[in-house]
Amino acid sequence: MIFQVVPAVQHATTGCPATLHLGGVTWPLRDPYIGGIANHAENEMRAHRDFNPNVLRVRPLLAALTLTAAAGHVDAQALQLNDTGQTQCFDASHAAVACNAAVAGRPGQDGRHGRDAAIAAGALVKQGAGSAGFDFTKICMNGEAAGTGSCATSPAYNTGANPPATEWACTRDNVTGLVWSLQTRLEFWPTAVTPAFAATGHNAINRCGSTTGWRLPTVAELLTLGTYGGSSPAIDQGHFPLTEGSAYWTSTTSSSPNTAWVVDFATWGNNLYNTLSAAYVRLVLPSGL
Repeated sequence: MIFQVVPAVQHATTGCPATLHLGGVTWPLRDPYIGGIANHAENEMRAHRDFNPNVLRVRPLLAALTLTAAAGHVDAQALQLNDTGQTQCFDASHAAVACNAAVAGRPGQDGRHGRDAAIAAGALVKQGAGSAGFDFTKICMNGEAAGTGSCATSPAYNTGANPPATEWACTRDNVTGLVWSLQTRLEFWPTAVTPAFAATGHNAINRCGSTTGWRLPTVAELLTLGTYGGSSPAIDQGHFPLTEGSAYWTSTTSSSPNTAWVVDFATWGNNLYNTLSAAYVRLVLPSGL
């Protein structure tokens, strides 16, 4: 889904946007995550959407949103993002209803807009496959996409440390362009962010055809995989087999000492963890394949 995000009202003290125009709707930023907007031109902003029809909050992360603070305003670029997997709508009494027609008094519900709604209406063509509006392609260890070269149309998945060349070892997100490893490891954050960790089982063995670039994802990147179409794990399990319904590390740190952000795939949310605690790790190849 492409969002053009334009701030509407700024906070009187910080100058940060208090509301955003997003998808034709003005959203209050009740809990923005802004990394030092006063000192940095580029920041990641998080906004949440809870699907109680009486609450207008946007979820998930608007990944890698670029903000520029100048001349008393903040501008943002158009982004290509995954949808949320939310395909259910609700009426005024909070009863579940179909999303194929306007719901009286609730016109801006997530299930009626974006890639998820488009696929339900037969108006979206995917490059690969995936639940709701998600679009994924399976990638074999040798870097070939499923159905090309020696990579079978339905290759066997392998979440191990060094899969055979013709087994499915990565998944490419055709919306964001990110490539994700199928391997999940339990690790402490100080180890997970090191080049040595990325080398083992990834860069050093040419995972999915790439010997460079594998790393721990940012919180912005990892949140793009979450879906409200499932829980524990809240992810497309058809393209991310054996994902743990638990916390996964990101490289994004906090101003609080010894903490970093995790994405919890039990319910698809993000929290701060002590970096000396163990959590799961899934590496990303940001350059794509």
